[in-house]
Amino acid sequence: MKIILSLVVLVAFLLFLARTKPTAKASIITMIIGAFIASFIKLPLVSFFLVVIAIAVAITGLPAIREKWLSQQVFDIFKQISPKVSPTEQIALDAGTVGWDGELFSGRPEWDQFLQATPALTPEERAFIDGPCEHAVSMCNAWNIAMERADIPEEAWEFIKKEKFLGMIIPKEYGGLGFSAKAQSAVLQKLASSDVLMISVGVPNSLGPGELLVKYG
Repeated sequence: MKIILSLVVLVAFLLFLARTKPTAKASIITMIIGAFIASFIKLPLVSFFLVVIAIAVAITGLPAIREKWLSQQVFDIFKQISPKVSPTEQIALDAGTVGWDGELFSGRPEWDQFLQATPALTPEERAFIDGPCEHAVSMCNAWNIAMERADIPEEAWEFIKKEKFLGMIIPKEYGGLGFSAKAQSAVLQKLASSDVLMISVGVPNSLGPGELLVKYG
């Protein structure tokens, strides 16, 4: 009897909130369904737990209560156990920007900009892929490198240095090729027939200090 009386009081309270909180209607429905199902279950303990769960779900359906007494408490717990961002990591996070993909997280991406984005290789980049890249691949035997040499041939290294493969990300005014991200990706795809060759070219262009020196000195 006490449980039924408590449910009646809680439903009345939720009905009062429903005038200003649309989500309270869902909470009321949850309460009613939970109480209705519990009334048909013969096991008192199961009925009690079902009513408790229905009450918990109904209460957490109210934004004001959920944000203050549930969400905020959970966030505070995670703040205490989550690792802290060091000053160096924060500088790295704040450096640079994101492309169009960052707009996906804003909830209002510019779809027209996405549909019009048609990056293409320049004639110089296309000529590099069709010329020096093809020649570099022909100089490397993937099986021989992997099973016997454990390194690309010396003449291939000389060719890579001569054609500035390791400076694709460096601007031309500093002696590099100044290739776009799309061109760098296309070059690595071309060299991927020899994994050692592709890694040897890719790592300096992604993890090398050249870009950091150009941007930050």
